[in-house]
Amino acid sequence: MGVFESTILKRRAQPSGAEKLIAVVADAQSTEVIKSVVIDQGIATSHVTLGSLDDAVEIMTSLKESPRHLIVDITGSTMPISDLTRLAEAVDPSVAVIVVGERNDVGLFRSLLHIGVHDYLVKPLTAELVRRALTSTNGGASTRMGKVLSFVGARGGVGVTTIATALASHLADTTRRRIAYIDLDPYGGAATSMLGVAANNGLIELLQNPQRLDQQLINQAFVAQSDRLLMLASELPYNQEFTLRQGALGELVAMLKHHFHYIMLDLPGRAGRVVEEALDASSTIHVVADLSVHSAREAARLCRFAQTLDGTPAITVLLNEARQPVSGRVREDDFINVLARGSVHSLPYEPQSLALAENLGETQTLANAPRSPFAAAIVSLANAITGSETVVPREPWYRRFVPARRAS
Repeated sequence: MGVFESTILKRRAQPSGAEKLIAVVADAQSTEVIKSVVIDQGIATSHVTLGSLDDAVEIMTSLKESPRHLIVDITGSTMPISDLTRLAEAVDPSVAVIVVGERNDVGLFRSLLHIGVHDYLVKPLTAELVRRALTSTNGGASTRMGKVLSFVGARGGVGVTTIATALASHLADTTRRRIAYIDLDPYGGAATSMLGVAANNGLIELLQNPQRLDQQLINQAFVAQSDRLLMLASELPYNQEFTLRQGALGELVAMLKHHFHYIMLDLPGRAGRVVEEALDASSTIHVVADLSVHSAREAARLCRFAQTLDGTPAITVLLNEARQPVSGRVREDDFINVLARGSVHSLPYEPQSLALAENLGETQTLANAPRSPFAAAIVSLANAITGSETVVPREPWYRRFVPARRAS
């Protein structure tokens, strides 16, 4: 790219999606200062425009490729921290965010740093101030990091991949988070077919060369289900041995946290080096179980094991009705009492829509279906993860068929 290819765009123009710098500021003087720095620094592509924080959110939500730097203006915002937290939902962790405002407030500056902002510039802007802010972010590690969510079954057939793919689709399509979905079964898991994408050996490639991870390698190794949901998987021949170098998965996940809001790990089993490294790298571990004695026993074991990990992850049990409810199964309240845990989410039995979504590779349609009880449970789980709203415990499925008792 040539030094003079910079594109300074007018107010209503939209970015092309390949900009290195995007700036949305509230006054003409600030835009002129930023334009001059763009030219002086030889920034190849940029988008500098007048606008508000809401305009910045709209722009970042629509982009398929994130810029290296984002300059936003909080002038006029009565709740800047809340507004910037909303912006953070649309901005990849790899983006260096520089905030411009009118308040020379140390407390505000510290609060901004706490939520991952790289720098805070007080108006009136000068070329030197902007230049220093941009230079200080080059090559520096982002303080904003993505979260790692792992999903592991207490036994086989409890719906780990069904839940994880539906959740990933919801987070990507509805909340516009950038999601990396990693199926850790090297011989080919079910996630690729459920998300409707073709498998490749990108997982093995990145595990063997995590130190070379960059945007180009990510684009080559990941399969895009959408502009916000990228899939990493492998499909090795059954007779090919797979050996994981110690620490390789942890290194890969650590690097991906700079590029994605959420890294979702779909675990193939309950033991082994892959599972141990995945759980150790997780911020939240989701243990998926059904209403059986064996599942309750193994879920309790997994929870106890997770509590011994150095990363001290949060632990959530997902109680999934993967099979038709019949008498003789463990009662839900008894299951919860055995676990002695507060973080338990129930997901209902919904065979027809789940089977159709799996066979057609349309999990995202199921995840966002307005009248689906399973979709409602996925939305509740997503809200618990993102903190969007308070999650209300769901009523057990069988209560819908039991008439209410009349008061005597």
